[in-house]
Amino acid sequence: MAPDYSLRPSKMTIRYFAANGRLLLGGLHHTARLHGRSAAVLLCNPFGEEAARAHRTYRVLAGRLDGRGYAALRFDYAGTGDSAGDGAEFGLSDWLDDIVAAAAELRRESGSARLVLVGLRLGATLAALATARRDLRARHLVMWDPVIDGPQYLRDLASAHRAYLRSEMGDSGWRDHLRVDADGVPAEALGSEITATLAQELAGVDLMRELPRAEHLTVVSSRRTPALESWRAALQGSPAPRWIELPDSGAWDSDAALNAAVVPMDAIMAILGRIEELSP
Repeated sequence: MAPDYSLRPSKMTIRYFAANGRLLLGGLHHTARLHGRSAAVLLCNPFGEEAARAHRTYRVLAGRLDGRGYAALRFDYAGTGDSAGDGAEFGLSDWLDDIVAAAAELRRESGSARLVLVGLRLGATLAALATARRDLRARHLVMWDPVIDGPQYLRDLASAHRAYLRSEMGDSGWRDHLRVDADGVPAEALGSEITATLAQELAGVDLMRELPRAEHLTVVSSRRTPALESWRAALQGSPAPRWIELPDSGAWDSDAALNAAVVPMDAIMAILGRIEELSP
């Protein structure tokens, strides 16, 4: 009979850990279990406002992983959330280094050599790039609505910024003061500064050219875009990824998500099931 991990007492430790000469805040979920799972799970944050809106969803996902016997680590990149540093000082390259450092921390704390990377939006892209650019070895990479095309993502951030302000202030009171360059790159997005360095790094993101490297790949998709469909075709190799298509509930990516108890349980349960399937 398989162990009943759901009945194990759980524990979460929130603390800073050293990474690349700076301190990152992490939340480690681990269980006092008799039978260890075969992998530990690292959750990689999205960027900016999406990270704030995804906080509860990540907390629920990490708790469910914990309940099923998996050690899981949530953390803030340098200059974001409650980690050390000024956000203007750091960019994509630094965050890839942070993922590698967080993976090493999780492996030390959990005692597990096998790693599952889970990322949402830009967090999924960063996780994939960590495997491609930093040679981070992963048993399983789970990418939830990843950013495929960096330039388009920057334009999307500008659109989201404008749409939010328009909805808050109304058409009569809203004036477009967002600074953008000739390529449509905004200077900020919903309170998060986009420095010239970060903009350049994001503009260079193209997952069509940098395919992820992991033993297994799962893509959870709720937003069908031309870039995503092209990427899907490019991924059809050996081994082929598992593609999970779900309706876009919008439960995590909304202003209401900051103060609501609603999370997209269909996506959470799909991710849990896939992790258990490959890393029992």
